This record gives sequence, C-alpha cells and structure tokens, in this order.
Amino acid sequence: MASVEEVKVNIAASVDGSNRAIAGIQIVADQLDQSLALLRLTTIGSFHPAAAAAIAHLEQARSRLDEATQLTRAAMDSANQFRGMI
Repeated sequence: MASVEEVKVNIAASVDGSNRAIAGIQIVADQLDQSLALLRLTTIGSFHPAAAAAIAHLEQARSRLDEATQLTRAAMDSANQFRGMI
C-alpha cells in the first residue's frame, strides 16, 4: 500500500499531466479555429450541403474541445481538493 506522501506525489503528477493535456488541447483548438475561419471564408456564398456540413462538424469538434478542457480543469480541481484533504 502506498504511503500518504506517495499518493500526494502521484496526484500532483496526474494534475501536471492534465495541465499539459490542456495545453495540447489549446494548440489543437487554435488549429481548428484557423481551419474553421479559412473554410468559412472560402465557402462564403456557397449553399452546398457539404460545405455547411464541414463547417458544422468543425464547430462541433471545437465545442467538444472546450468541453474536454472544462472537464479536465474540474478533474484537476477535484484531485487537488483530495490531495489537500489527505
């Protein structure tokens, strides 16, 4: 069985990893924002269903990245609360 200090160290490492994941998500989100802006600019005036679907899918992907970031931050907060309790 792990000691309390080992548990705290492992929780801190998990939080650090989660923080790095958030940084990675932000990089991907920025790339999606650029892709979305270019696609919108390129398809201005187009009413083709495939163009609209592409934009909708990118918007949904971007939204899910925001959700992943929020959930990861909530997990980090909870982990830090737990670490502070023990």
